[in-house]
Amino acid sequence: MNDSPMPELPQVPGQVAPDGNIAAPEFLASLLADGNDDMAAWVISQALSERPRVEVYDEVVRPAMELVGTRWQEGQWSISVEHLASVALNQALSRVRPPEKPEWRIGPTAVLAAPEMEQHVAGLACLAQVLADDGWHVENLGANVPADDLVSFISARDVDLVALSIGTADRLETLRRAVDAIRAQGGGVAELPLMVGGRGVAAIAELAGASLVCHSLADAQQFARSLSLGPGDVDRS
Repeated sequence: MNDSPMPELPQVPGQVAPDGNIAAPEFLASLLADGNDDMAAWVISQALSERPRVEVYDEVVRPAMELVGTRWQEGQWSISVEHLASVALNQALSRVRPPEKPEWRIGPTAVLAAPEMEQHVAGLACLAQVLADDGWHVENLGANVPADDLVSFISARDVDLVALSIGTADRLETLRRAVDAIRAQGGGVAELPLMVGGRGVAAIAELAGASLVCHSLADAQQFARSLSLGPGDVDRS
């Protein structure tokens, strides 16, 4: 568990989940759908004070956003509500991110991105923080990154890990193109450890060219920790 103190958060009005469990995904989903990023950040920070970040994000944050997506797909919530929830989550996550450490700038580097046309990036934000807790320097490129641009970016840097994420299975083809473009580059880029994840890969066990298909942040963390990076390695203190 990360022992670094959580950043101070603004005071928010008292609000209690119906069953008394503030860390219930259903409660967090309702806060996000209301755009209440203050309370959402408080809920996440309380969970982080008791449990490892990877566990909180896998078991609270991720299912909360899956609930938001399901209710949108089933017509219970509008696309506007889904967008509001996504923005609220990004704001909440920015408030509970790990404190920066000087060693991140000289540690191993992970590049995170969503391939072309993919706009869902909450999973990348969560992964960035999980890796940062383990001492990685993370460059999160965010949404809608064309394959050629991604290859150019990682070719110009000293990169140790690449992670790609998609929110729906509709983006599998663009994910494959991004993976193929990296593997076709040749040299060190083609050999980079490359993991893919997100809700869009939930139904598949492997993807050609990918080192690992992650079905949880715990999967991603375990893979990142398994990499042999030499004497610089990762500080997991």
